[in-house]
Amino acid sequence: MPEGAPPGEGVAALPVWRLVDDLDAPLDAAGQMAADLALLDAVVAGAPPALRLYRWQGPSVSLGRFQPESDLDLAACARLGVEVVRRPTGGRALLHGGDLTYAVVCPEADVPGSGSGPGVDAVYRWIAGALVAGLARLGVTAAVAHHGGPAGAVCMATQQGADLRVGERKVCGSAQVRHLGGVLQHGSVLLERLPFDETDLVAGGGDRAALRAATVTLAELGAPTDPRVVADALVDGFARTLEVDLTSIPTAPSAA
Repeated sequence: MPEGAPPGEGVAALPVWRLVDDLDAPLDAAGQMAADLALLDAVVAGAPPALRLYRWQGPSVSLGRFQPESDLDLAACARLGVEVVRRPTGGRALLHGGDLTYAVVCPEADVPGSGSGPGVDAVYRWIAGALVAGLARLGVTAAVAHHGGPAGAVCMATQQGADLRVGERKVCGSAQVRHLGGVLQHGSVLLERLPFDETDLVAGGGDRAALRAATVTLAELGAPTDPRVVADALVDGFARTLEVDLTSIPTAPSAA
């Protein structure tokens, strides 16, 4: 700062991001996906980048964009009261209800080192740094996951480069989509287990023991699981790691 300059003068302002706190938004599964897409449309139209955090009103399973619905046992979903929704992003079936979900929406050009456009892995690594920092605030040491090959019908059954692990067990799964120069990445941090899992919902069942061995929840790690506490830690991780201002714009109203 130049000598004698007023406080703040000569210090570059941080990029402003919109923080959308939808932890208590009364949205069904389709409404949650619509809210993420609405943010993507808004950013493409010129709105600031956004971080959205939300929970699911009840147990829901999201299918990847290109995943066949026949991967699910729809009768089992109905019997267990599980909503079925299709994500705008890729990946495989993911059970929601015991997780905290984040969505990041920004222009491709905002990703550091993007040049003519960042690759998928570059965006994953950029956002992963923020997630890792947020989890560290909760006492959880996470790392970018291994590339574990095809996941079959269940997202959490294996690890891809978009995911985070603690040791060798997956704690967060993520997926991404691009649209007109904008990027939407959303993912789920596992807080606790529900009484059932994806192996109860996919056609033909699955290996429950293998799924449990491949994943870990914050509860099992002895970390906080209160959604508000976890959300605050993630916000801090994003603000500090991406060096953005997530506090100056009021919380957006919930999507209808």
